[in-house]
Amino acid sequence: EEKRQALIKQQQEERLRKQQELEQKRIEELQKRIEEQKRSSSDVSPESLEESAFAKLQRLSQSQVVPQRPLPSEKQSMDTLDQNKKVTWNLPAEPDGRLLSQVSSDSGDLPLPLLPPPDNGENIAPPSYNSILKQSSYFGPGSRSSSSSSMEPEQSCAPSYDQVAKMSKTKPKAPKLPPIRQLISQTAAKHREFLQQGRIQVSPLNTYQGRISGSTNGCTVISACVVSKHMETHGGVTDAQVSSIIDRECVPLLRAIRNKLDLGAASLIIPSDVHDYLVDHKLLYQHKFVGATGGNFVNPVHAGELIKLLQGEPGKTSHLKAGATLFFREHVVSIVKFPKSANDAVYDMIDSLPTCNGRGSRTRCHSLDALKVHLGWYCTRKFSDSNITYIERNKWDDAMADFDPRVFQAFVWADLPEPKSN
Repeated sequence: EEKRQALIKQQQEERLRKQQELEQKRIEELQKRIEEQKRSSSDVSPESLEESAFAKLQRLSQSQVVPQRPLPSEKQSMDTLDQNKKVTWNLPAEPDGRLLSQVSSDSGDLPLPLLPPPDNGENIAPPSYNSILKQSSYFGPGSRSSSSSSMEPEQSCAPSYDQVAKMSKTKPKAPKLPPIRQLISQTAAKHREFLQQGRIQVSPLNTYQGRISGSTNGCTVISACVVSKHMETHGGVTDAQVSSIIDRECVPLLRAIRNKLDLGAASLIIPSDVHDYLVDHKLLYQHKFVGATGGNFVNPVHAGELIKLLQGEPGKTSHLKAGATLFFREHVVSIVKFPKSANDAVYDMIDSLPTCNGRGSRTRCHSLDALKVHLGWYCTRKFSDSNITYIERNKWDDAMADFDPRVFQAFVWADLPEPKSN
């Protein structure tokens, strides 16, 4: 028995050593590619360099809707992103559905995993949207009649030229970020604090992608369909509707989109292809598209652009339901916003991977601050050791976003009325 244990231990140490060697080799090869890229572009003048990818996304994000101005075409925004290579879809990351690798494609339906009995009140489903509204004087998305007078912007004098000049000089700068390992520790601690205070609640769904074989690697379609369902329902998307999307509704859509693109049965699909298909088939609507954004997810300025699009413009679109698909580390989740009042809302992140007691999860953020904390935790917890090593050795560079584990992309819709035709 002692010899067997020693042999097992030796084999484990050997596997760990080989894994570390492969990891180190991969990092060195990546560093070489980066250096080659930098050397190849060193002779090019700054004037001839392409506009940075993040600048393009900033321009896209300025397309937030106002009533007098038509929305930009989502298709055009997607094409612009693709043409300028803001994000490529072969990022070095864990493939979506990796936790389901033991499920064969012909295994058919599997029984739902058993949940452990609840203890200490954890994993209790958050209150429904309707119950939230009962505790508020707000009557739901699109209803402004009862509080129209309070929502009118107050008339005030325009600031003086001196005040304008002072404001332009004191424009806030991006905060200096701590080292990545310290940041990971800080965001985890802050997230635990918000969970303990009930400002963030996590509850399991009744299923997960891959339980039905046709839904494996279907996160791009699932997340977009969740946003679509949230837009079309008066009370917001329910857990039962999310489960229906994961187990049934996404399967024929995945098959149709993959067939159209000539992809394999469990191939990953990039978000823009899915969005185009859903717009063409009236599951998402062009006039509801708000904008696209992306960049360095660790940078609060870049991530803040996503939050601004979701939040909406105060007094104009902040009272509307909204939803986003968030692409990060080769996985896509949805974030849906349900307004409690004209300027306050709850935000739910819906993840189809079995990360909550063997099922998908719904994480409710009861405020904008809670959403920021949860996004920071969601981002940093996905970094592997090799990702952390890369981040420690390399500052963010738009030109190197293809190789950077921090890169993200998001697409946002809001429950905007269809513009009147002339």
